[in-house]
Amino acid sequence: MRAHSVDKWLPRLIIILIAIFLLGPIVATFIYSISTVWVKTILPSGLTFKWYGVLTADPDFIPSTLRSLILAVAVVLITMLVFLPVIFYANVYNPKLKEKLRYLSILPYSIPGIVLVTGLVQLYGSLPVPKLLILILTISAICLPAFYQSLNNAFMGDDFQGMFEQAQLLGDSKLGAFVRVVLPNIRAGLMVGLLLTFTTAFTEYVITNIFLTGQYETLKIYMYRLMNTNGNAASVLTIIFFIFLGIIAFILIKIVSSQKRSVKE
Repeated sequence: MRAHSVDKWLPRLIIILIAIFLLGPIVATFIYSISTVWVKTILPSGLTFKWYGVLTADPDFIPSTLRSLILAVAVVLITMLVFLPVIFYANVYNPKLKEKLRYLSILPYSIPGIVLVTGLVQLYGSLPVPKLLILILTISAICLPAFYQSLNNAFMGDDFQGMFEQAQLLGDSKLGAFVRVVLPNIRAGLMVGLLLTFTTAFTEYVITNIFLTGQYETLKIYMYRLMNTNGNAASVLTIIFFIFLGIIAFILIKIVSSQKRSVKE
């Protein structure tokens, strides 16, 4: 009887402790973002939302946000135009290429960011090529594992080769068959891959900061600079980041849940 009661409340206790461990820093950061002064006391001296106004009034906030958006959108477009056709071809027509892609997608995880950016500086630092373009291509390559795995799972469900070829037999072009037949059947996996790619590019810090030597200040670089000058405003920006990532996570959960329901039906 006692062992049964322990088995009942122990998992709940572990979940509660994990939730406190994960949510505690977020709650503390939010309280600090609305505090007037919080130094050497358990609770802040007062509460205010003025730091949110200070952050939005900072002339560097909007430009850094736009730079992050431009970088993320550019990476998403390159991922769509370059990786998507290759992954489709490898999954549908060339299993040997699929195996090579699978091993290639592991490389970004095996190379630390600081090592990668050092090699980029050595190889491309003196070339007459826009460094921003090299940065976009590099981050696109880093996003390959998440994008590949999302689409790889999507391509396992149906006979895409048969659907693709049947659409062409009915008079559709290869591009038309791909857009009208293939894309609608992989839209869930595609959306997951694109959202993960967008989030990775939007929040990238190490390579962008070192390779461009701070000349292209994204939102993440701006946040770290703000920490040295105004901790409260930096906490506001951190909370905004958490909200943004929370929205992305919510969308991903909804997409995966809807995909599971459609498979059951």
